[in-house]
Amino acid sequence: MFLAEIKHRKFNFILATLAVTAAVAVWLTAKSSLADFDRSTEIQLASLETKTTAEMKALEDDIRKTMKGLGFNVFLFPAGEELWQIKERGYSEKTMPQDSVHRLAESKIVTVNHLLPQLSRRIQWKEQKRAILLIGIEGQVPISHRSKKKPIMDPLAPGSINLGHDLHQSLGLKKGDTITLNEKNYLVAQTHPPRSFLDDGSAWIHLDEAQEIFGLKGRINAILALGCNCTSIDRLGEIRSEISAILPKVQIIELGSSAMVRAEARNKVGDRARDAKQAILENRKAARTERTRFSSVITPLISGGAFFALAYLAFGNVRERLPEIGTLRAIGVSHLKIAALLLGRAALIGLLGTSFAFVISEAASFSFPPLTWLLIPLASAASAWLATLYALTKDPVTILRHD
Repeated sequence: MFLAEIKHRKFNFILATLAVTAAVAVWLTAKSSLADFDRSTEIQLASLETKTTAEMKALEDDIRKTMKGLGFNVFLFPAGEELWQIKERGYSEKTMPQDSVHRLAESKIVTVNHLLPQLSRRIQWKEQKRAILLIGIEGQVPISHRSKKKPIMDPLAPGSINLGHDLHQSLGLKKGDTITLNEKNYLVAQTHPPRSFLDDGSAWIHLDEAQEIFGLKGRINAILALGCNCTSIDRLGEIRSEISAILPKVQIIELGSSAMVRAEARNKVGDRARDAKQAILENRKAARTERTRFSSVITPLISGGAFFALAYLAFGNVRERLPEIGTLRAIGVSHLKIAALLLGRAALIGLLGTSFAFVISEAASFSFPPLTWLLIPLASAASAWLATLYALTKDPVTILRHD
């Protein structure tokens, strides 16, 4: 009877099936569109994250190279001497044990890195008849809990010397030359370009040799360090607080300009990335809100329209079939069977509409929730419920009195 009735009233059946297909297709399109939009946002953010990570790594390498010219920006001197005197002289007359730097390196310090112990004194270079600042250094002492970093200043081997710009320029010296400093020969390991007033007139030798020259075995008068990449209000206060807890008898000077150059340069890319990410999130959020609003309006309209269209077509179908229904009831067909006939037709329409929508979703690569196969036929059958009640409450005598 299903097939015979469908064949007899093809137009009504096709319209109802198309209404279901349209409603399901619109719902799936709206749902999949939002899901695709969310996936697109995640991909865009992941791409930005990857790009930012690569840019930050490249920036770190670039900063490490370019900032080596700025040198260290945190200086630790022994207590007991005025800082203005140290600045005026260029070094501290006071000394501290060499193991102070190891105590600092083996601590959990986080505000400084790249620790370099040194011993400085101004001496007379007899052979050249001039005063120079002689600085004894060894190599940077790695902080135990940090990953190994490339040193800002390369270590000096015993018997070698580095010369500031004014010294090698005025004496015509170059890397690889041999010089005599107070009756001892040294190999020129490096000649520095112009850097600072103090450095340009300085020479660097190995720390052990400087301690022997100055008669200060196991002593240093400064620890150089690189301040953390932080932009707190009291940056120097944080450095002093942490270092003073480990080495209470030291004074700390920070070269603010070079420190801020490092902090600002390193934070610039991070700030740009955060701003870009926030802009993407805000723009995508606004766009998603518009899509959600549109979907929340159009989907109920289409679904409600399809439901009422099905209900209208079901009533039209019942009115056309009243003589058939009256005859069936007159010959003793039960209410249940007639209801099954009418509701089953509506459920079949829902099933076919769902099938067509499934084909569309596969072609368009939409996701298709499994429950759709159950919910849509049930909703289609529900749309025919009032029409079915109307048919069952009509007296067969009233229906057939004109036939």
